[in-house]
Amino acid sequence: MSSKKPLAVPPYIGAAYYPEDWPLAQIDEDVALMKEAGMNVMRVAEFAWACMEPEEGRYDFDWLHRAVDKLAEAGIATIMCTPSATPPVWLTETYPETLFVLQDGRPVGHGGRRHTCPNSPVYREFCRRIVMRMAEEFGKDERIIGWQIDNEVAPHTDPAVQGAFFGRSCTCRVCRMKFAKFLAERYGSIDALNEAWCLNLWSQKYDRFSQVPTPDPRVWHHPSLLAAWDEFSSQSYVGFVKFQADLLHGHTIHPIGTDMMPFHEVDHYDMVQSLDLVQFNHYNYREDFRSCTAWFDFLRPLKDRPFWNTESSTCWSGNTATSGYSYPGFCRANTWLPIAMGGEANLYWLWRTHWAGQELLHGSVLTTPGRPRHIFGEVQQTAREFVETADYLAETRPTQTGLGVHFGHHAYVTFRAQPGTWGLNYLNVFQEKCYQPLIRAQFRPDVIDPRADLSPYRLIFSPVLASLDHGALRDRLRAWIEAGGVWVAGPLTDIRTFDGAKYRHAPFSVLEEWGGVYCKCQLPGHPMAFQMDWADGSECEGSLTFDAFEARDAEVLATYTQHELTGLAAATRRRMGKGQVIVLGTMPSAEMLVRLLTDLGREADVAPVCAATENVLVVPRDGGGGAGAVVVELDNKPGSVTLPRPGVDLLTGAATSGTVEVPPYGVSVVRYA
Repeated sequence: MSSKKPLAVPPYIGAAYYPEDWPLAQIDEDVALMKEAGMNVMRVAEFAWACMEPEEGRYDFDWLHRAVDKLAEAGIATIMCTPSATPPVWLTETYPETLFVLQDGRPVGHGGRRHTCPNSPVYREFCRRIVMRMAEEFGKDERIIGWQIDNEVAPHTDPAVQGAFFGRSCTCRVCRMKFAKFLAERYGSIDALNEAWCLNLWSQKYDRFSQVPTPDPRVWHHPSLLAAWDEFSSQSYVGFVKFQADLLHGHTIHPIGTDMMPFHEVDHYDMVQSLDLVQFNHYNYREDFRSCTAWFDFLRPLKDRPFWNTESSTCWSGNTATSGYSYPGFCRANTWLPIAMGGEANLYWLWRTHWAGQELLHGSVLTTPGRPRHIFGEVQQTAREFVETADYLAETRPTQTGLGVHFGHHAYVTFRAQPGTWGLNYLNVFQEKCYQPLIRAQFRPDVIDPRADLSPYRLIFSPVLASLDHGALRDRLRAWIEAGGVWVAGPLTDIRTFDGAKYRHAPFSVLEEWGGVYCKCQLPGHPMAFQMDWADGSECEGSLTFDAFEARDAEVLATYTQHELTGLAAATRRRMGKGQVIVLGTMPSAEMLVRLLTDLGREADVAPVCAATENVLVVPRDGGGGAGAVVVELDNKPGSVTLPRPGVDLLTGAATSGTVEVPPYGVSVVRYA
């Protein structure tokens, strides 16, 4: 079919809809309630392989066409999903070589999700067939606005093994062979691997790549092996998604993505390289709500187009005992948050709670009998607000502020493989000590992968970034600094090779040279928290680690004042070309970190976007629609923001200026005069 006018325009608001789980006669009732809710898009078919191909080679898309037709008649667009997370039982029973194999050699049984091997050539062939048939049916259908490949792609399987730290990826014969090939391509020779990993230690050296084992949770494995296995596992799923994307790209007019989750089991940066758009699922509630902002700041720079938040619950997740009740206003604020931070879609999981199966307690828009939940009014309100502000949001984007903060998958797997690095939990440390202090102080960073282009940034903070080897970052950083960039490095940055080993010539690869310092002493961050004095007379405790320096060609910004570290530098600064290198030997308090970056930002033309209480997120926007900001309260308590210019709140029509009160979970969309 052809259409001159899009069926739906952003911002998109909708839900995951499973027409295969309900009588087809019920679809009119569902669609009517979707319209009442104000929804303009639905995700369908992500787990419906058995309905689309009930027997090998026999396809049935009539029910799916009917669903798309009914939705479109009501002005609701469709996101079409490939079903490769849940193959039908005829496939796994007839072709058991497709099953995910645990470390002990047992294949995972049928009946869950992600119980197949992403590298299995047999499984990929069946995925090719169903994806191509779906593309034939829907690839040119203008009522479809996009495709989602699979669902929450990551190396995990049934709950019995999800708790294991490693060994959660398939270890079938194909995967073992591919892992050996992965290592051979990375190192070139087994001698090079033995050297990079120092495998003379404990007589661990190998004679050929096929001898390198896959991790076993019962064995104290070499950390370089664990990190390499994690990266191989990620690449396996990246390759699995790319395989499907390449198929679809030749047969569809729609953008393609895959809905990722807020953890680093897969490399998000790698994953999106073959895709057209970024899709993301999150389930963060109450006190965890604000942690979403780090992920949205990470997702936004990955593609030069708005991301889609493809899953978030209206109220609670699958287990009410752990996620529980969310207060009035949360659903609205949670729905607005991805739009505020640069997205153009928010979809709930799910439309109507399942009537049987594994997720009976999950939050939704409707209850199982089809009764609107208590948050239905908030969904309706937000949908109306999306319509009222659609033109302004379409014509503006979040303002680029020049501040970047490094965060990446390689650092994640390096620290995870070395839990003895003073108990470091990379994700938690990044959120709590590095990122959230900046957000609470109204800095608006891009969270960037080490492989990202540095040119948009004038000030870059690289905390707990284990290796500068990733993505040739070291060379690119040098050029960026010498051209005028201000780099804040550390703590725990530049301490490992790409393979997770220590440097033998110094504690760092280049940090001493670039920073003009000599590391005199290194102490763990527990149980002692050493004090330091700053040049401006301030005092604070450090944390995480304590590297103490002699300043040889550097200005001392802070000095330790206790025990054997007394008199040694805790933070230094050195000019390098037209730029600066600031070395942090420990993580200062949140207040001092913000003060430091504020002072450095004055020279780099980077500053907080406005004055506001720490519970309020303010995201400036600019573009053809004019300058403005979206404001969201994150902590369910009153707050305030002092706007830099008078304007109009597009949600209320009220004029705004000066300091404005923000109610708990309040939202404003302000266009400046």
